[in-house]
Amino acid sequence: MKTNLIALLLVSLLLFGFACAKSGDDDDRSKDDDAVDDDTTLDDDAIDDDATPDDDAIDDDTTPDDDTIDDDTTPDDDTIDDDTTPDDDTTPDDDTTPDDDTIDDDTTPDDDTIDDDTVDDDTVCTCQIVRLPYLQRVVQDGIRIMWDTYPAGTSIVEYGPTPDLGQQTQVPGLTPLHEVILTGLDTGASYYYRVRSCDATSDVYQFRTAPDFDTPFRFTAYADSQDHPEIHSVIAGLVEEAAPDLMIHSGDIVATGWTPSEFQLKFFGPLQDVLTHTPIYVAIGNHEGESIFYYQSFDFGDFNGRYTFTYGNTFFLAFDAQLLVTPTSPQYKWIVEQLSSPEAQNAEFRVVFFHQPPYSEGWPGFEGNLLIRDFIDPLLEQYHVDVAFSGHTHDYEHGLLNGVNYYIVGGGGGELDVWARDFPFFLFYRSCHHFVRVDVEAKTMTLTAIDTDGVEFDSYQIVH
Repeated sequence: MKTNLIALLLVSLLLFGFACAKSGDDDDRSKDDDAVDDDTTLDDDAIDDDATPDDDAIDDDTTPDDDTIDDDTTPDDDTIDDDTTPDDDTTPDDDTTPDDDTIDDDTTPDDDTIDDDTVDDDTVCTCQIVRLPYLQRVVQDGIRIMWDTYPAGTSIVEYGPTPDLGQQTQVPGLTPLHEVILTGLDTGASYYYRVRSCDATSDVYQFRTAPDFDTPFRFTAYADSQDHPEIHSVIAGLVEEAAPDLMIHSGDIVATGWTPSEFQLKFFGPLQDVLTHTPIYVAIGNHEGESIFYYQSFDFGDFNGRYTFTYGNTFFLAFDAQLLVTPTSPQYKWIVEQLSSPEAQNAEFRVVFFHQPPYSEGWPGFEGNLLIRDFIDPLLEQYHVDVAFSGHTHDYEHGLLNGVNYYIVGGGGGELDVWARDFPFFLFYRSCHHFVRVDVEAKTMTLTAIDTDGVEFDSYQIVH
């Protein structure tokens, strides 16, 4: 029995010793020759107990990287910063490349005194204003301001009731074609404004919002400024002297619409002074060629070829005379819809402007657009349109047919045409460069034709 007890005791001691060896420190004589730490947690050592400083492919911390300095053998083997934000380092990027950000992680284009990158990946914001600001779509409580820069820049308008300005509207991003919409303005009020793009700032100009129904106003009308900017400049100066509240143009603002330089040379350049304070509305002509450069230059709504607006007591409609106007066409249906609308019919006067006239006395090879004559003229009569302005023929003509006054005002700068035929209902013809001044007050509209010498050579009054 005693011998059996001694044998049992020896077996128990051997089992106890084996268990201690399995749960305690490594039983190897080297520091640590295991591929994976044999600790019960991922790594509770201050320093790895592996033979090398760190032979793990990924940090063995429970968070992505809570080391003050990476414990990897390379300075930083992360492809993206291991910070929770795109780049919250106080020092430049800790990546091996100078900057792995595609865009600065600032909320504004560049609000750093010095970039926190080792290089500067911001575009230096410098540009020039190459087309002075001009006014579009004025309404009683707002207006649109457009301008061009080279290269692209920011779009900022500062404005206010005094030259001190005080308010600002900005459109995010960088662009060479700028448009800023001002809203919440007072009816018939004057405002001062200037535009800013990067480091370029314009002079301070003025505009006036649209008036209420009963306020008298003045507008000018002409067309075909296409060929001679020196003549167009004279007309622009006379328009400036006339001080209209708005301008309308019946098309062919350039000779070749697919030549972008012509827009500045032949249209915006001659008009640059007056357009900073007078809104302009244009009906597209055949020389514009439906070009993208035309459509980029103006904003009259979703489709620049046709649009309407009301100013004071007068309803205006512009359409594209190059497109179909037959009764099944979308444009014809749109014209009917607009002219029959309460906005049009409640106006005191209705004015339509487009490029190709239905009748022409002054062009040997062109007596008028027959489709407009056959299909649009009856609509003008049916919906009591007072005046139809057109161009295309380079002269001045005024006719009166079935209550509609037809004006050809194509004397804006193109080569002049000569008299070719007679329509008995035409009241006046003259081949000259000119524009028409129109004064609207209550139930009276007065139209005065003025040549490049400033001479008033024809006048007509419509009284309701």
